[in-house]
Amino acid sequence: MDNKIALVGMMGSGKSEVGKRLANILGFTQVDLDEEFEKKYGSISNFFENKGEREFREKEKKLLEEFCKHENVVISTGGGIIEKAENREILKRMRTFYLENSPEELWERVKDSSRPLIKKGRAYFMSLHEKRKKLYDLFERIDVNKLLPYEVAAKLTNAIVADKMIEKMNTFQKVRIFHGPLPSNDGVVVSAKNVDRIWKTSGIVVDDGENLKSVGRMEKLWEIFLNSGISRSSRIRAVGGGTLTDAVGFASLTFMRGIPFELVPTTLLGMVDASIGGKFAINFKGTKNLVGAFGKPDVLVNPMFSLSLSDERFKEGIVESLKIGVVYDKRLFEYIEDNVKKILKKNLESVDEMVKLAVKDKLEVVRRDPFDKNFRHILNFGHTVAHAIESASQNTISHGHAVAIGMIMESQKFSPLIYERVKNIVEMLNFKEIEIPNFEKWFIMDKKREGSQIIIPIVKEIGKSHLKRVDINTVLDTFRNYP
Repeated sequence: MDNKIALVGMMGSGKSEVGKRLANILGFTQVDLDEEFEKKYGSISNFFENKGEREFREKEKKLLEEFCKHENVVISTGGGIIEKAENREILKRMRTFYLENSPEELWERVKDSSRPLIKKGRAYFMSLHEKRKKLYDLFERIDVNKLLPYEVAAKLTNAIVADKMIEKMNTFQKVRIFHGPLPSNDGVVVSAKNVDRIWKTSGIVVDDGENLKSVGRMEKLWEIFLNSGISRSSRIRAVGGGTLTDAVGFASLTFMRGIPFELVPTTLLGMVDASIGGKFAINFKGTKNLVGAFGKPDVLVNPMFSLSLSDERFKEGIVESLKIGVVYDKRLFEYIEDNVKKILKKNLESVDEMVKLAVKDKLEVVRRDPFDKNFRHILNFGHTVAHAIESASQNTISHGHAVAIGMIMESQKFSPLIYERVKNIVEMLNFKEIEIPNFEKWFIMDKKREGSQIIIPIVKEIGKSHLKRVDINTVLDTFRNYP
């Protein structure tokens, strides 16, 4: 992997924020040349006024010469760095990326800023862009149009990090965890719209989200399959988050009595949970995952896809990994406990390890109970409360956030010996504060209910759990006044 990365592009292209995120992912140090300039010489605006642009460019060049000697560094440059031939030569000796965006969007981003060159107006900005673009084009381009900084950082990571096989598993399903391009697929590929926006996947693009897991949307998927002319020997590939892989998996299992399919989860939650275990379900009459079937697709996991998630959605996958550690694997739990700050920064090495451990554990649990009859119910830790909260909120509260709340509530009542450790990690995830809706009605409708009782996972110590039948009213009396 290249260990000296530079980012160039016009002001407003996001070099500073992208550089910070990229450095966190790679475990590098970020250097922002504009920030380094101001540390040494004071305000750039004042420097321009007092000493002029020419002197600024000389000082900027010396800073580039200094920091390009560093190892494991991401350098976010100023917009005009490429105007000096000496700078371009230095940048060519590094892995330099041009963050390309339309001049119109760039102007909208910077027009109200106090940058010295913006004071000259829009026409000057557009001419400056035209003048510099041929110099930017000397470097590797990343199209950042309509992309957010964390999405750009993920695309850069994909370009920088070498292909490798991280782990092959076949204890229940065939799962490949790797960095690199997806293998070719000759059948139908169904991709989530948001995934295609970032990664430019090939195939049929659909809107994802919980609405996809409905009877009406199943008809649309079956119609897509029908119109594509596939047969029972074809292979369907689902590329997206847990809702998309769930929906496409269910549609594949029910079309022509079953079409072979494979999953490419693109969310961290999908990688460690939804794609593993062979359960596929859709929602019905307001209840989550009420209608479903079992299957055993191959799964292709590239953790780099998860880097393009918003921080809030990324946390959902951490929660599910944490849950697996709580009930089954002390090693996984303690890995998250020790590395949660790095994982939150999306450090790729830490994410890879967490995903590998979580997938391995989930496969082991599923192998012991493939049809979800008994032992596998330990994975419902936090979920009894979570599913009720999600339904009560009409899915305005995310699954991961609801599970985080559920783990705290359930451990406080039923597994007090682990409560503080679970609570401490969840608090470090720093989810937004919300008002918990009244979920009593939905709790009673839980599909794990057996008469007046419900099955709850009990954790006596991290990594060791068992199941217990508990009276529903006793549980509700506890949770009604949860503060």
